[in-house]
Amino acid sequence: MKENSFPPFQYVKGVGPKIAKLLEKLKLCHTADFFYFFPRTYEDRRNIPSLSQLKLNEFQFCMGTLLSVSESTTRQNQSLLKGVVRDHGSMIVAVWFNQPYLKSVLTPGTRVFLKGKVEKNPYTHEIQIMVSDFEKVTEDTVGKITPVYSLVNGLYQTKMRVIAKQVLKDYLPLLRDPFPEEWKKKWELMDLKSAVLHLHFPGNEDDFERARYRIVFEEFFSFQIGLGLRRRPSRKELNMFQLQTTGEKISAYLSSLPYSLTEGQKQAIETIKRDVTGPKRMNRLLQGDVGCGKTDVALMALLFAIESWRKGVILAPKEILAEQHYLRFKGHLDALRIPVFLLKGKMRAKEKKTVIEILRDPSPMIVVGTHALLEDSIVISDLAMTIVDEQHRFGVLQRLELWKKGENSHCLYMTATPIPRSLLLTCFSDLDKTTIHQMPPGRKPVKSYFIREKNSDKVFQFCRSQLKKGAQIYCVYPLVEESEKLDLKSAIEGWETLKNHVFPNYKVGLLHGKLPPNEKTEIMNAFKKKEIAILVATTVIEVGIDVSNATIMIIQHADRFGLSQLHQLRGRIGRGGQDSFCFLIGAPKTEQAKLRIKAMLETANGFQIAEMDLKIRGPGDLLGTRQSGLPEFKVGDMIKDEPILLTAREAAQEILMDGVKNDPVFLEVRNRILQHYKWNQAHDLN
Repeated sequence: MKENSFPPFQYVKGVGPKIAKLLEKLKLCHTADFFYFFPRTYEDRRNIPSLSQLKLNEFQFCMGTLLSVSESTTRQNQSLLKGVVRDHGSMIVAVWFNQPYLKSVLTPGTRVFLKGKVEKNPYTHEIQIMVSDFEKVTEDTVGKITPVYSLVNGLYQTKMRVIAKQVLKDYLPLLRDPFPEEWKKKWELMDLKSAVLHLHFPGNEDDFERARYRIVFEEFFSFQIGLGLRRRPSRKELNMFQLQTTGEKISAYLSSLPYSLTEGQKQAIETIKRDVTGPKRMNRLLQGDVGCGKTDVALMALLFAIESWRKGVILAPKEILAEQHYLRFKGHLDALRIPVFLLKGKMRAKEKKTVIEILRDPSPMIVVGTHALLEDSIVISDLAMTIVDEQHRFGVLQRLELWKKGENSHCLYMTATPIPRSLLLTCFSDLDKTTIHQMPPGRKPVKSYFIREKNSDKVFQFCRSQLKKGAQIYCVYPLVEESEKLDLKSAIEGWETLKNHVFPNYKVGLLHGKLPPNEKTEIMNAFKKKEIAILVATTVIEVGIDVSNATIMIIQHADRFGLSQLHQLRGRIGRGGQDSFCFLIGAPKTEQAKLRIKAMLETANGFQIAEMDLKIRGPGDLLGTRQSGLPEFKVGDMIKDEPILLTAREAAQEILMDGVKNDPVFLEVRNRILQHYKWNQAHDLN
């Protein structure tokens, strides 16, 4: 849309260089940018209540004529403007705090719109409105649905509306609709020009809803087209090396396990086997709740590569998780004479160099690593299986870097945070999906309790009784060191308090991300061996830690953690078949924090937790979706607009049928995607 016909804002009538600079702060550089700069909300000024109809202690909207304005100073030396406003037969006092510059604007006789909280003055008993926003009444804003735009200092709603009308009048006729008439008719879509106009200045509810549907459909459709293009297999993918498995190593591994796999695990393994022995590169997402056994499935996938005399790699987001995988794999596979190596950032130079050299060797092996695997100097010969654990912690480019090292290796992405359906249809729709719903037999649900900070002594008293029975405890803090900005106890301070005052008769360990790697390993091993009874930690233990004897999880300042984090931490206990308890200690003040705690108490189901998390946080931050390639939709909401999402997805899949790729209309839509959503080479749209 950035053509010569859409000039920079400074050339728009009534704007000029000064206001254009302010618009740049809103990322409005060219006039075409304004088409999709939709209002953040609207004010319905068609039926404005009279002053006599206003209700006390509510935020409301009203209109009247300013009769007089007086200025005074509060005890705190703040300016206080009071204006008497009248409509047909009633009056109200309008109050502006600490805005003395408004006195020159608030001239008697001016008709004004007022928005604010209506209340009774406790001293004068007058009904007054504490003004949060106001503007002068004009013919254009009476009896209409009025847009309210996002602003920066120096810009006002009245000016933004003038700019909007000027831009839409002069340049909207030049906007081309990339959807042909047959598409719009088939999917019942409003014309793009009309949709843009009605979203900026709605005439009525019906026009607004139809306009919104068109823009939301376009956003979802465009993104689905992009994902579909990523998913289209290349010739290289279709003719790639197929893995050949004898089952010998796999049978030996399964025989060594002290337990049997669940039906969910077996089905996941069979699905992966069909993928890797077929002609197409596997590109699969494996999701399941905390403790459902994804690691066993991952190891089986790696063994498929080993039996084909090739390499398998698993990438973990944290060193402690990589070390846990390495020790577990090595413990199981040494007897099968399968070499397992660990590559991480913090290693002795000589040790790291040795591992890097071994990776160049064509012989089969399993490599467990962190971000160190992504370094340009790392060459992994004959890589056939790439597994990314906790995949949402890695960006698109990071995953692609590892994938490139394998020259089109099979890829398995794992997540212990079940992904809501709406997200599956968007940022993960280019992947095949497998979900493990079952949990291993014998696991009891964890009992969760919310405890106010002032009552934390009751939790410690309960813990003492459990320690006498041989239980082990996690106590998690959000910070490592004391912060002056946040009123939180640090893990270090908590460790000292628990060690010296609360549990002086028990060994208390401390684990956090700033410790040297060998020290972290020693502490975890001591906890596993029951040499440490209470482990104080930060969220470094959030994933990959498995100590079956740990039955109590205390989460300090639980209101400061995300819902997904809380669920992951709770998943560290209850793995040995004993009764287990999770205590959420905190003092939630925000509505979001209260909702997170409420969700933790209501369910332990990871899929329900994920849905709640999406509703509380929105899709922007959940699961690292920004780094996973999900655009910030300007209008669409994946929860509220899921029906539109499903329709747009079906439409995109239909358009992506064979033979459509060279269609001129499709190419125009494709170019729009590249430009509007800033897709780059990482998304492989060519």
